[in-house]
Amino acid sequence: MSVDLTTILVGIALLFAAFVKGTSGMGFPLIATPMVALLLDIRLAITILIIPNIVMDVAQVFRGGFPSAVLRRFAWFFVLTVAGVFLGTKVLVTLPLWALNLGLGIMVFVFVVSNWLRFEFTISPRLEKILNPPAGFISGFLNGLTNAAGPALAIYLYSLRLEKREFIKSIATMFMVTKLSQLAAVSTWNLFNRSTLALSLEVTLFILLGFYAGLKTQDRINKETFSRWLLLLLFIVGVTLILRALTQAG
Repeated sequence: MSVDLTTILVGIALLFAAFVKGTSGMGFPLIATPMVALLLDIRLAITILIIPNIVMDVAQVFRGGFPSAVLRRFAWFFVLTVAGVFLGTKVLVTLPLWALNLGLGIMVFVFVVSNWLRFEFTISPRLEKILNPPAGFISGFLNGLTNAAGPALAIYLYSLRLEKREFIKSIATMFMVTKLSQLAAVSTWNLFNRSTLALSLEVTLFILLGFYAGLKTQDRINKETFSRWLLLLLFIVGVTLILRALTQAG
């Protein structure tokens, strides 16, 4: 990979996103994808971030044992997630870039506003059985299309009132299934090839370094202040993507 200004900027963006993930526990794709999409084709941004996501999620999934209980509880969620990922990736391939940037910008914008408004509700066990299949499909579709399904997925799991460890294991398992499906999907539509594989493996090194630094910083930073600045940054990035999409459409 040649080292130019764009490569350096992408590397800095990935380091920052991984650092934020390690520090705050927030989703890496939500931060990394829009930042990299400001510099590169959004399809390339989504593709090269799949393997790093899998690496981080696998570590969380198998921490404390095999996630058999999670797989049983969310079985239909996972089945529909795979279908949603493939459909979302197909749309990713066919839609114009301005529409993809608009969709990603809106996803980021909705996440920030929902955090500012502290939007939350509770899903009963009975309702959970009904919502699992459509929630899985929507999550998979959004991930295939924008690589930023984390906000919707986190809100859904939070509404189930899971215990902390159960929440982390569940969301990590969902992300792992989603990313493995996404890897197969982008390969099917020729987005993942030898060139993008090499680039993905290279940026993984940046991501792991940033992630480790974030973990070391986790207990030393004021999380409320950090979260406010992070939401402001995401708001600016989301608005920038939306404005760029509208400009491209015009």
